[in-house]
Amino acid sequence: MLPEVSIGRGRFKALPNKYALLFMIWYSKGSSMGLYRLLLITYLASHIVRYVFENPPIISKSVLEDLGELINGGLIELRTLNGRSIIGVTDRGRRLIGELFGLGNEYVLVGDYLVVRLRDLFNELARLVNAYQDMDTAVLLSIALKEASLREGGVESNVLRDLAFDLRRPCENALG
Repeated sequence: MLPEVSIGRGRFKALPNKYALLFMIWYSKGSSMGLYRLLLITYLASHIVRYVFENPPIISKSVLEDLGELINGGLIELRTLNGRSIIGVTDRGRRLIGELFGLGNEYVLVGDYLVVRLRDLFNELARLVNAYQDMDTAVLLSIALKEASLREGGVESNVLRDLAFDLRRPCENALG
């Protein structure tokens, strides 16, 4: 099901990033989430799943292309609910997730750099989804903008940091 690659003397299955996206959608409540929230969570999961974001932390053509492939493959569906774009996992996508769970003890290559046991990858992605799926949008965006400010330099970093602070201010004490 997954292609194999050789790294040194080892052979690993290669897990495309799009399947990590599929898992995050599947793991969320109701196996669906808002498109903007998925993009923000994916940005915050950059230590696991690497994507290029043209307009940090929200627009990534590579994430949108992978989502398009998942939609065309019938694994997820894009629908509109109350004027918002929602992504949900289809029955075919659920079956694929079940097959991937069967490979839980296998070591896989994720992207170009991460070799990890598939079960551990899913546990880390589940932890991220649990942490961020119900978080207030302003707070989630504030966290993502703060991360973006750390990656930038100069005036751009200052602008992103200040914006992150302004978004967080109304809920400062709610997070502790």
